[in-house]
Amino acid sequence: MLRSFSQKNFRCFHDFAIKHLEEINLIAGKNNVGKTALLEGMFLFAGATNPELAMRINVFRGIDVFEIKPELLSETPWNSLFYNFDENARITMTGTNDDRRKRTLNMKILRKKSELVMKKVRDKGEGGYTISEAKGEYAISEVTGKFLELEYINESNQSIKSNIVIEANRLRIETPPVPIPYNAIFLASRYRINPAEDAQRYSNVEIKGQQDILLNILKLIEPKLRRLAVAVTAGVPMIFGDIGLNRLIPLPIMGEGIAKVCSLVLAIANSPKGLVFIDEIENGIHYSIMSDIWIGVAEAARCFNTQIIATTHSRECIVSAHEALSKSGRYNFLLHRLDKINGKIETTTYDRETLEAAIEAGFEVR
Repeated sequence: MLRSFSQKNFRCFHDFAIKHLEEINLIAGKNNVGKTALLEGMFLFAGATNPELAMRINVFRGIDVFEIKPELLSETPWNSLFYNFDENARITMTGTNDDRRKRTLNMKILRKKSELVMKKVRDKGEGGYTISEAKGEYAISEVTGKFLELEYINESNQSIKSNIVIEANRLRIETPPVPIPYNAIFLASRYRINPAEDAQRYSNVEIKGQQDILLNILKLIEPKLRRLAVAVTAGVPMIFGDIGLNRLIPLPIMGEGIAKVCSLVLAIANSPKGLVFIDEIENGIHYSIMSDIWIGVAEAARCFNTQIIATTHSRECIVSAHEALSKSGRYNFLLHRLDKINGKIETTTYDRETLEAAIEAGFEVR
């Protein structure tokens, strides 16, 4: 379990730290204060030996198309990861586990001189530094040869490096044959899980005979739900539910809420001893059942030993989590509120007592 986390020069964070994390964590704060960016940083840290994640987090934000033409690019596809888009900076992320041993991820943009490409250009000065030759004017591409280097330093102080390199009109990923540090899944607020992906995750749960954990949680939303099954429609596997009709119903047809909760619990079940990151966890869930959902999420997290880190804009979501876990007999929950103070993002962490007092006093904790 991740017990502390800090990051420097990532997205909107110049220097930021959360000193204590619990099994279940909610991140709150105003719009554009960095809640999603904090989840993204933790997700990159969890998969520190997989450089492809540096591209995937932009896909989660809806940026899923970019063109690799080195002679036209003025910046790399990774500049947005760096504080103030400064490609000369170095991102540093550090975390500790239950054993309190430090793990670090460093990210920086470098250039391999051997990969610089001479591009013929029409106008002197186009594309970068120009040189004159008898056959015409040429320029050194400002982007070709740049690569993103990820260096993961594990708890034994062993350095493991991986890269994404811009090469011609494509990206080349250089990954060492080592496992990722943490098993982790990211559920983005604007990215709907593919039905086939959920079907695969359900199959993994059913193989182990753990499907009733999911079924019992989904019954909180649809009490008529009797069972779940995977069926193939138009060549695509999908989860169906039996609600007492003369046929099975695709889960997404039952409603956005039940489909989202299903994806959430399946993510937890498929990340044993790992982490699940959820952006805007309250989306699609009615406030009246939020407390029951939190009870189910906490039970799933306990069963699979999975850490939950989620964001929210909702006071109802925060209060429901606090009340549900207060009644559960095991209060393994912290609220972390982000605020921008004098241009720097700071965090205030609420434990059970301080959150109870803040709620009773009507203080703003979102």
